[in-house]
Amino acid sequence: MKNDFSADAKSILDAVGGSENVISVTHCMTRLRFNLADEDLASDSEVENVPSVLRVIRQGGQYQVVIGNDVPKVYSELLRLGVSGDSVTDTVKKESGKKENVFSRFLGFVAGSMTPLLPAMLGGGMVKVLSTLLNAVGVLSETSPTYAVLAIIGDAFFYFLPIMLAASIAERIGSSKMLAMLVAAILLHPQLAALFDAGEVSFIGLPVTSAVYSSSVLPVFIMIPIMKYIEIFADKISPSVIKVFFKPLLVILVAAPLALIVVGPIGAIAGNLLADGVNFLYARAGWLTIALLAAFMPFIIMTGMHYALIPIATISISSLGFDPIVIISMFCSNLAQGGAALGVAAKTRDKSTRQISVGSGVSAIIAGVTEPALYGVTMKFKKPLIAACIAAGVSGLYAGFSGVAAYALGGSPSVFTLIQMISPDGFGNLVSGLIAMAVSLLLSFILTLALYREKSTAAEHAEKDEKTPAASPEAVPVSTAVATDTVSLVSPLSGDVLPLSSVRDETFSEEILGKGCAILPTDGHLYSPVNGTVISVFDTGHAVTLRSEEGAEVLIHIGQDTVALGGRYFTPHKKGGDKVRKGDLLISFDLESIRREGYDLVTPVIVTNHSHYGDLKITGSKVVTAADELMTLEATDKRSNA
Repeated sequence: MKNDFSADAKSILDAVGGSENVISVTHCMTRLRFNLADEDLASDSEVENVPSVLRVIRQGGQYQVVIGNDVPKVYSELLRLGVSGDSVTDTVKKESGKKENVFSRFLGFVAGSMTPLLPAMLGGGMVKVLSTLLNAVGVLSETSPTYAVLAIIGDAFFYFLPIMLAASIAERIGSSKMLAMLVAAILLHPQLAALFDAGEVSFIGLPVTSAVYSSSVLPVFIMIPIMKYIEIFADKISPSVIKVFFKPLLVILVAAPLALIVVGPIGAIAGNLLADGVNFLYARAGWLTIALLAAFMPFIIMTGMHYALIPIATISISSLGFDPIVIISMFCSNLAQGGAALGVAAKTRDKSTRQISVGSGVSAIIAGVTEPALYGVTMKFKKPLIAACIAAGVSGLYAGFSGVAAYALGGSPSVFTLIQMISPDGFGNLVSGLIAMAVSLLLSFILTLALYREKSTAAEHAEKDEKTPAASPEAVPVSTAVATDTVSLVSPLSGDVLPLSSVRDETFSEEILGKGCAILPTDGHLYSPVNGTVISVFDTGHAVTLRSEEGAEVLIHIGQDTVALGGRYFTPHKKGGDKVRKGDLLISFDLESIRREGYDLVTPVIVTNHSHYGDLKITGSKVVTAADELMTLEATDKRSNA
């Protein structure tokens, strides 16, 4: 059954809020890309019920509707309905000025860099929860060797966080992971801490500011992107004969001192200024100080400036016998992060998101470990972060007015900090602490339920997949002839062979458009994998579709989100309708320039009409050169006769 593209276009337009809600629309090789005035007016479920539609993705400020090979037909019908269309290049230029604001993009970059670390982060956090609970119920004392070992296991990730984060950022921006990890390791070297303890430290006559880098992320977020440009410079000036050792030598000799002298101390210097500001404000409006500290504590912790606040708590307890500022502010903030994470868990329909949210929420509430909740949930979805900050601020305001204080130092503030609030004068302070805790937890939970909106969930996709299989001929318009010939595809690229599941774009990784594999290219030449015809080469040159002589339809998409380059660095050598043989050059691309721009070059090679064949077998080789056998499509009649 053929799709009625006119009716589909009308249904999609109605489901995204009508033409008045569409600023413009364009398309790439597989999807429509809407710029909407108000994304909240678009109904994902209604759009995904349209026969031509495979998936909805909200990403990069765009409302993306995955269609497949027939996207130009649906796009043409949208234009006939009066929707404003743009070329891809024009859209990229417009979006450069209308994407998310700088702060929102920064949060997205931070959350995206932290996401690969979540398993280790959650593992460490839950170990801290376990040790906290065992200590609370009297099974383990803090002087027990077992407790000490558990503390090491639980703290290891957070202590060495800068090294793992450096690797994640380097991978994200396409620079050397090993060099990035080395620079981060230098900041954590125990001898550096010993030098700071011994007195003033200098390097080639320049002062090295004393700072604590364990658990700190700001220096790494600043330094690793800078290192990318240092690497590019070192690569250009290093003679080829000695580049293998001279390039990394130059990078380290420039990056390490820069990190130690300029970038690294930023958090420490800012923290000292923050501490002075806190003391100044508290002397004049203590209640406001606690409210502000509690509200902004996630960002203070993220930058590492909270280390400068610890002496305030220590001095307060030693001189006054209690701390009404730092511990209380962290208490309100940590519980708010936990409440917001649990709010996401209560509202989400995505199983993975719920598991992460529950684990990180418990970690924040029980052990005071907020990194999993902050980086894995609230910062990632943004609205829960707003909810947590508001709730922490309100809770801190109450704590400040009621004079809540902690009478002892302990671990990271959590629900067990209530024990530290037991006053020698009675239980009034503890009751106020309980109220502050309830305000922080409940308000962040309720605000998250009100503000957080699920965009698109795996559960919904699974339900849709049961109703309309992504690989059906109606869903992916391709040739409908029964495949009677086995098809052999050679590799279109030289590089590392990867499973489709490794592709960041779920349109490919979840096999929505078809089955196949991915290749991380090592040079910038894309060749034809089949004898056949070029169906189309996208106008930006980043993607091509072909039909083999046997009828197999192949889509090759160079890199991820490379449509945003607007054609820069891509040179097509064929056009739609051209006949090709295996090994014919289709597209040349500047691999290094694309990598320097920060784009992921993992390239999906998929067969969009694989359902017309029997088994699809992918080579067992981990590395291929262009023209090596990559995959084989078994003929349907061969499989039935086997």
